[in-house]
Amino acid sequence: MYYVLCTYYLRMILMIVKGSTSYTDIRTFNGQVYDTFRAACEARGLLESDNEWKLLFDEAVVSASLYQLKQFFVTVVMFCPIGNVRALFDIYWLSFTDDIGRQLRDTLGNPNYNIPHEHLMSLLIRKLSDAFANSGGNINDYGLPKIDVQCAFMDENRLINDEIDPEPLMLSMHADSLVTQLNADQRTTYDTIIGRVYSNSPGFFFVYGHDGIGKTFLWNTIIARLRSEKKIVLAMASSGVASLLLPKGRIAHSRFKIPFDVNDASTCNVNMGTMLAELIQVSSLIIWDEAPMTHRWCFEALDKTRYSFRAYSFKCAPPIWWQACSPWWRFSANTACC
Repeated sequence: MYYVLCTYYLRMILMIVKGSTSYTDIRTFNGQVYDTFRAACEARGLLESDNEWKLLFDEAVVSASLYQLKQFFVTVVMFCPIGNVRALFDIYWLSFTDDIGRQLRDTLGNPNYNIPHEHLMSLLIRKLSDAFANSGGNINDYGLPKIDVQCAFMDENRLINDEIDPEPLMLSMHADSLVTQLNADQRTTYDTIIGRVYSNSPGFFFVYGHDGIGKTFLWNTIIARLRSEKKIVLAMASSGVASLLLPKGRIAHSRFKIPFDVNDASTCNVNMGTMLAELIQVSSLIIWDEAPMTHRWCFEALDKTRYSFRAYSFKCAPPIWWQACSPWWRFSANTACC
């Protein structure tokens, strides 16, 4: 199958259309204006019909497995004379995504989650792109949709899936409510941190305050705001009790794989190319509560690990410490820094 420029269809129409005064006039047939010259050619009956391929896929979606269906689509597109690949894709693409939707719902732990169609399509295009590449083709040559960058990792990294909120609209409304309850000092801190994240500027922030002044409320507000915008926020603490106060909170040793028997030569057990490494790479903010309760060798281990990240280029994002990722540390009244 060969790629055909749009001017080919323009010349085909001009062979039979006389006296046109504009491109819109050329694309008009029986009073209807078509979006492309190709569509106008199809309306005039100048191209072969794809009905035989539609009948073929009508049978395939009933009898073939989902894996076979995707491979079959790639084979037909690459080696058969289909007139309009995009139109054929638009008819059947939802039938290709049953397994993708089921896996994503299982990962999110919500069997009733209504996955947006743009997410499903992006995940499908990612799989089809790999199938085209394995067959020696390029998906971009056939006019199929592009991958949504925000969904690029959802089908293969369960750690990123765990951090994605399944109801961003409801979370956004909750974040709006929380923001209105911030006092002046909380709002100043909120605006500073959120501004750094939005500008993608690196920054470290130390937040100190006595118990009961609303630090956890502030953190939960920032977490809700960023997660409602599909940003990854890693919330963690030095103790299990403190981590329970943060949405999807984790212990720092668990999140960064910091050794329990730490010494001055320790490093975090985060290997390049793993799910955890990619999660760290795409995160927009890190919140670390009660950080001074942790031994300084833990921070040195994390520091060594982040320097090892700088030597590599990830497919998903620049290294974490070059993003607007901001660990927040606080001293409590009865805690000392190691």
